[in-house]
Amino acid sequence: MMKFIILLLGVVWLGVSQASSAIDLSSGKVPVKDKSSQTLRGATKSALDQVLIKLTGQEDITRYQTIESIRANSDRFLRAYRFAAEQEQLYLVAEFDQRLIENALIEQGLPIWGSRRPDALMWLVVENEEGRRRIVEDSSVGALAQTIRKQADKRGVPMSLPLMDLDDTLNITGYDVWGLFPGQLIQAASRYSVDYVLAGRIYRNRTEPIVYNQPEPPAKPFFIAPMKAPAITVNQFGEIGLPLPIELASLQMSWVEESAESGPLFTQEEFSTIAARARKGQYSLDFLYVATNASVQSVVHDTLIGDDVNELVSEFISRYANYLGQTYAILPRDKASAETIELTIGNLADLNAFVAVQSYLQNLSVTDQVMLVSQQGTVSTFRLSLLGSAQDFRAILSFDSQLQPLTDAFGQPLEGMHYFWSP
Repeated sequence: MMKFIILLLGVVWLGVSQASSAIDLSSGKVPVKDKSSQTLRGATKSALDQVLIKLTGQEDITRYQTIESIRANSDRFLRAYRFAAEQEQLYLVAEFDQRLIENALIEQGLPIWGSRRPDALMWLVVENEEGRRRIVEDSSVGALAQTIRKQADKRGVPMSLPLMDLDDTLNITGYDVWGLFPGQLIQAASRYSVDYVLAGRIYRNRTEPIVYNQPEPPAKPFFIAPMKAPAITVNQFGEIGLPLPIELASLQMSWVEESAESGPLFTQEEFSTIAARARKGQYSLDFLYVATNASVQSVVHDTLIGDDVNELVSEFISRYANYLGQTYAILPRDKASAETIELTIGNLADLNAFVAVQSYLQNLSVTDQVMLVSQQGTVSTFRLSLLGSAQDFRAILSFDSQLQPLTDAFGQPLEGMHYFWSP
């Protein structure tokens, strides 16, 4: 999060902007078997589906009946295409007319999500068969890292992996990520200046049959007091006796009790839950995502279960993308109920700056028409006809540092919409 303080004609410009990236929303990439005309027709429609999902932010948009008129005329929106070979796989890369598609979506009353989107960092830790845990890092070329990059690009969400350099290793470990503690994850991600933090842990489910038989209580029950490390013992032969680690005890489902009357650590319900997971799939992915700059942290968390870890990660990213789409996509209004606003923009010192601002406003997904109302020195006043609401407009501007709101000397926003242009 960046803060700028500038004294301008008795007014303080205090801009707090979020990190964001511009995403290519006009292209789709699908695998194909050959370059025949029949293959091209089918692949073009699939590539258009990818663009529609990225433009609306909703994975199920292609199942809407109102979208069929757009999908049925995919060639109408196609601008160019090419075939590309990657790792012995042939792909069709199709470029579409984004503005034409957006107009068609507006006519159908479907949501539109602009190209400026919040940045995210993913902490992902994987536990192997030996119980060792590693964090998937930015330099990784493994299958999971490739899946993350490809799925994020496919869904149109900016996403990066941690560098795991000296700074990261001093701030966080695999055990920290495994705990999925939002506060600690956000703090460790602060150096990346992202809007959202995602975290997940992948582990193998217990697949062998679990039989819940309550054994006889041991003569000397083994008890580990909370937050206390068990002592090391030495027998009469000088041999050191190491206690069973707490974590290993849990994995082996050992009989651990405080007293002979206290009962087992694992209940029948807990055994049933573990067995149910094993029946659903070999692996579990526990995940969360949370905004880093919200005044009140709202954490979304869930568990995915399946047999393929790459599919689990892809589904995780898809759920996150759907969440962003529902949060930030604009539902266009009809012309009769369109909202009109006026805003002043300072620091337009020359014609180039004016043209850049006008183009910037016109290309926002929430704006329909942009008109210059007045010009005084370096300050321009524009009238905007919006497809959404004024709140939608402010939300979109919050993802960019080029237009920053003006506040008074006490940090309070000025009445109306007043901004400072920072190219």
